[in-house]
Amino acid sequence: MSEQQRYRVLKRLASGGMAEVFVAESAGIEGFKKQVAIKRVLPQLSKKEQFIAMFLDEARLSAHLSHSNVVSVFDIGVGDGTYFIVMEFVDGADLKAVMEHHKKIGRPVPVEIAVFITAKICQGLAYAHELENLEGVPLQIVHRDITPANVLITKYGEVKIVDFGLAKASSQLAESDAGVIKGKFGYLAPETVLEQGVDHRVDIFALGIILWEMLAGRRLFLGDTDFATVRLVREANIPSLSGLNPDVPRELEQIIGRALARDQSTRYMSARDFGRDLTRFLFRLGRSVNEDDVAKTVRNAMGVPGHPVDGTQKIADLIDLMLLEFKSLTKDSASTGTSIFPEPEEDETSGSTSDVMELGGLADELEGPDPVASEESSVASWFRGLIPR
Repeated sequence: MSEQQRYRVLKRLASGGMAEVFVAESAGIEGFKKQVAIKRVLPQLSKKEQFIAMFLDEARLSAHLSHSNVVSVFDIGVGDGTYFIVMEFVDGADLKAVMEHHKKIGRPVPVEIAVFITAKICQGLAYAHELENLEGVPLQIVHRDITPANVLITKYGEVKIVDFGLAKASSQLAESDAGVIKGKFGYLAPETVLEQGVDHRVDIFALGIILWEMLAGRRLFLGDTDFATVRLVREANIPSLSGLNPDVPRELEQIIGRALARDQSTRYMSARDFGRDLTRFLFRLGRSVNEDDVAKTVRNAMGVPGHPVDGTQKIADLIDLMLLEFKSLTKDSASTGTSIFPEPEEDETSGSTSDVMELGGLADELEGPDPVASEESSVASWFRGLIPR
């Protein structure tokens, strides 16, 4: 492997309020190529040290995780004054898109497929919850943000948990803020909004919400305002599924009811137990289901017609991608002091290879498709100004 592994950015995959995700191609010697996903902190957040600390905690925590139902993280780097994580590229759709597709066609997710997907998520969560470090000390990982958007499913039916950005673990360096509720309001557990102790059972509750919603074809906790949603979570009144979906057997409703128990002590004590009951239910249900059936569901969701493509906007976006320039994560930039971000006037292209931090991952550097000189940057900037936005 070359000392300075590079990535060629192919397209922007998604953008949110805190980070954006790109699809990139890792190029190596002898024609080696591999697609990866790159999650980059938005530039305007790169100066917020608390957020960066949380982002780096996600990278460090994810480095411990290696399971077929968890998205793998390969490396971490820094460039343009902001950090990025290099992770496994999942070619498919998130569970949110699958659920929205079924809502559009007016049918809930079939019982056997919904249960199969949930059982796979249970396997990934059980692995993370039970993980220990090299000394045998439990890491006590709690995801805290299990939502349909954070469950990715490949075109081949593989189910993977992603985004441990809000995860709580004993290995964290950044301190959590007391009294701050973390996670999407509609997928919180009652003890979270009541500011009680949080453990791995909040992930089980969130997964119970997801399974309920897949079978009901609608949201479980959704008020007119965030406050109203939080109040619904706090009360945790679970409507009967049999009235919403007659295809849901009583046995399955009882399993979901236990996962959604308001009292932590009566809830499933582990994701492994939850998944085991779901697997046993599937066996008794007698309906054949495997990854091929899930893959068909995902492909149907991906096949929904998208928005028309604006050609000029496409050109502008491609130029933006070409101008992306990331540098290696160095020891200086990785320090925890106030000077972790490079000064604007510094030349980031300078520096010897001895300053490069040994990360042991796939990549040390991310850049656009081709190197762009400074005079070319001004030309490209001028050209972008000609394109109507």
